[in-house]
Amino acid sequence: MILAGHNLTIKYEALEFDLDAGATAADLVRMEMSYRPQSGANELRAYFSVSGQNRFLEVFFPHVDIFRVIDDMHLPLGEHGFETVGHIPNHFAYKIKGSPFWAAQREVFEISLPGSTHYRFATGGNCLDVITRDEPCFCWVNYDDA
Repeated sequence: MILAGHNLTIKYEALEFDLDAGATAADLVRMEMSYRPQSGANELRAYFSVSGQNRFLEVFFPHVDIFRVIDDMHLPLGEHGFETVGHIPNHFAYKIKGSPFWAAQREVFEISLPGSTHYRFATGGNCLDVITRDEPCFCWVNYDDA
C-alpha cells in the first residue's frame, strides 16, 4: 500500500536499550492495557521473555494512542516497496519514521495528537508497534511480579 504524498523510506532509529541478547532471543509473552479515568490515560505494559534471563523485560508506556501486534513475517509484506534506513539486524527497540502503519493514521496524529512517535519492538516471532506521545520505560521484573 503506497499512500499519496508519502515518502517511500522507512527510517529506523535504534533505541539504546540492550537486551543482552539479540531480538530473536525475545518473545512477547503478555500485554496489559489499563485505563486511568483520573488522567484519561491508556497505560500499556508489555512483558517479554528473553533467553538466558530468569525474569521478564517489562516495557511500559504511561499512555498509548494505538498499538498492534503482528507476526514478524508480515512486516516485509507491509513494507514492500519501501527503502529502509538505520535498521540493525537482530535489534529489539526502535523509533520509526515513515512506516505504512504510521502513514495510515498520519493525519489524525499530526492534527489531533502532535508529537506522537511510532515505536517498534521486534522479537523472534512478533513485532509490537506503538504510537504514543510518551517514551517507553524499560525494567526487568521477576516472573512473580509480572
